[in-house]
Amino acid sequence: MISHKQITHYSIHATDGDIGGCKDILFDDQDFVARYLVADTNSWLPMSRKVVISPISVSKVNTDEQWLAINMSSQELKDSPSIDEHKPLSREYEETLFKYFGYGYYWIGPGAWGDFAHPTELADKEMQQTLAEDAGEPANHLRSCSEVHGYDVATLDEDVGHITDFIFDHTGWALRLLVIDTNNWLPGGKKLAISPKDIDTIDWSSHKLHVNLTHDQLMEKPEIDMDKLADASYLESILLKAE
Repeated sequence: MISHKQITHYSIHATDGDIGGCKDILFDDQDFVARYLVADTNSWLPMSRKVVISPISVSKVNTDEQWLAINMSSQELKDSPSIDEHKPLSREYEETLFKYFGYGYYWIGPGAWGDFAHPTELADKEMQQTLAEDAGEPANHLRSCSEVHGYDVATLDEDVGHITDFIFDHTGWALRLLVIDTNNWLPGGKKLAISPKDIDTIDWSSHKLHVNLTHDQLMEKPEIDMDKLADASYLESILLKAE
């Protein structure tokens, strides 16, 4: 497992060297999976611009040394389709990006990664792109972790705390837990872990994340120690309690 706060300190290694660090994660608020990593281009592009990297290209994650490797060159990333930093990713942009890298479309098929369990299996799936040409345009469900960080958490009763972190696995890149800090509601508050299935809606206009939980049900969720994310048995117990 890896948290959003942790990965923003990770460096990114292309096939021909280091290309800087990870700036953000864009996740899908329907399938609750990381769709893109946003690279910080300040150190390796003359003019900084937003470069997104799909987990399809991530070949290794080293949690001890805090880096991740991708199976493309820095030049491929430099030449990849550009995106406006202040606008959400459109489906049209995703299609252009996936065609550029030769990926199969994740939105063709029943699962979070189409017909596959892991994102890397979508590499070089030309048939999926062919099928996608005849498919309808599904709604875009991308959210920025940096944007949702700090959103108030609205229970069925009242607002309780705010979103302070997101925890992903780095194999299928599923969003496994969201961390809620109740300190701004309750002095000496706790950091509580909830499952994505507890989410009702994420409201950008009000900066609130609505959950299908009462105040009391939320307060019964497990307290999480963010320093123990590397402990597999500890995480498993938190995941079970959060369910």
